[in-house]
Amino acid sequence: MPLEKILKTLETEAERQVVEIDQAAQVEIERIRTQAWAEAEAVRQKRVAAIQAPLQAEQARIRNQAKLKALQTVMGTREALITSALEATARCLATLSTTQAYAGLLRQLAQEAIDTLGADGPLCLCVQSCSVELMNHIVQEMGLQATVEGGLENKASSQSCLGGIVVSTPNGGISLVNTLAARLQRVANLYRAQIAKIVFGDGQGS
Repeated sequence: MPLEKILKTLETEAERQVVEIDQAAQVEIERIRTQAWAEAEAVRQKRVAAIQAPLQAEQARIRNQAKLKALQTVMGTREALITSALEATARCLATLSTTQAYAGLLRQLAQEAIDTLGADGPLCLCVQSCSVELMNHIVQEMGLQATVEGGLENKASSQSCLGGIVVSTPNGGISLVNTLAARLQRVANLYRAQIAKIVFGDGQGS
């Protein structure tokens, strides 16, 4: 084979190999570039996640604090309104003993207490000093063996006496409190949620 043809063949083969190498290089470059982008994106996402995690935690903390503060405000307002409503009720009850309706109420309170304790023996009935005469009249009407004494207003401790009666055995061994103050307190404890619902009018008290 002539030398010129051999050289031409070698040149052609060299050019083919150069093309193949270039193509392979381009493929490898693209692979490396794609991998680099993927690794860079992974690093970016990790950094974003690392930054977002404490931010989300802080946001959650702020939201929880805001909710707690709002709840405390609502609860405090509700409690103040309930207390105000109960105080207003107590003021109304405080004037009840000066009305004609009080005689029937006092008789009912006495009957309830006596029905609970029993009327087999003599009893001691303690009422407000201003209601002793009325209570003596009620005792006669009911045909009771009972001693009536005043001073109930002096026995009130947690709040002013609103009227009512305390029935006990002569030796004081058994005593039943059926005063308006005690009944108001029981009602407040039993129906506080319902009172709050009425005050707010939106079901938030339950």
